[in-house]
Amino acid sequence: MDIKVGRNWGMFAAGIALIIIGFVLLMVPGLTLVSIAIVAGCMFLAAGIVDAFAYFKFRKTEALSGWALAYAICDIVLGVLFIVHPVATSAVIPWVMGIFVVAYGIFEIVAALRFHAVLPGWGWVLFAGIVSLFCGLAFFIWPGTFALFLGFFLMARGVQMAVYGVTLPQATIVAHTH
Repeated sequence: MDIKVGRNWGMFAAGIALIIIGFVLLMVPGLTLVSIAIVAGCMFLAAGIVDAFAYFKFRKTEALSGWALAYAICDIVLGVLFIVHPVATSAVIPWVMGIFVVAYGIFEIVAALRFHAVLPGWGWVLFAGIVSLFCGLAFFIWPGTFALFLGFFLMARGVQMAVYGVTLPQATIVAHTH
């Protein structure tokens, strides 16, 4: 058996966009929390839509769990909340994001360790999970540095999505008959 890997350019593009937005936040950490709420909302919404599309398209061929869809829905809900209510979310954004990012980091670390034998790019997923866990904890400990740690988180999430976009989504097993 061989593994044939295709590419999901939508997921790859969303990952690159997250990396760029994360880099901008690192370079210009003085952005207001309202601006960050709107930008983060747009990116979470985009990531959630791409993840939901990938789930429905590849759930059978990749044996994706319902947790992948649940995570996509969380991204979409957070994205909409941030866009519709940027002032309200900016006041609590470090703590809300802290909960979300800690949970996400734990999810990614467990997934990377559990599926390392079959998950292409599992090291990047593990790395993204560790960065996410650290950033989520930092949101609680140092909420004033939110923009900085959000930049790191978005870049780590972007790397993970870009890696998935070129390795995981369309992997299929091709059996050879002799």
